[in-house]
Amino acid sequence: MIDIDVVRARTILARAFTDDPLMVWFFPDERSRPHAVAALFGLFAERYLAGGRVDVLSRPDPVGVAMWRWPTADESEDAGPEELPTIGGIMTALMGVERAMEIGGAMSMLEEHRIPEPHAYLHLLAVDPAAARRGGGGELLERGLADARRDGLAACLETMNPANVPFYEAHGMTVRHEAALPLGGPTTWWMATDA
Repeated sequence: MIDIDVVRARTILARAFTDDPLMVWFFPDERSRPHAVAALFGLFAERYLAGGRVDVLSRPDPVGVAMWRWPTADESEDAGPEELPTIGGIMTALMGVERAMEIGGAMSMLEEHRIPEPHAYLHLLAVDPAAARRGGGGELLERGLADARRDGLAACLETMNPANVPFYEAHGMTVRHEAALPLGGPTTWWMATDA
């Protein structure tokens, strides 16, 4: 059972990612960035909490989350009615049409370097800064990595924060590719475990 609501999940994500190089590139204005990050990650939190894998770290209240995309038997997307807001729609609202299109094009290279399916994809791992540096991030990560090993899957992720690379390496992940995102975007490290 997931023991976190959308509001708490997006708040943890926003606090943890406000100064992340990708978010700084997305939203350069320091004053509005925490709100833009919360709006964007709130949408991810809604979607993962509704139908994804979310691991929660509690001390005793929730202070961390890991959001994974796990392969399913039916990989086809639901062709139901569009729900609002969409990721593209919220990015356009926050950045403007031209910048959102540029960023979207630059971000399209992420999937090009991801390891082949099937794999367990770690989309977001966050610990509230007030609870950080106490082993919680590693605990969250290890839950997903252990389940990936159990299921015979490699685990993968991308990080744009150079401080994260040694953390993930300490948990058995290796850098598979490194490149800067176009248009002045941050350097990205594609990391994975072996299956």
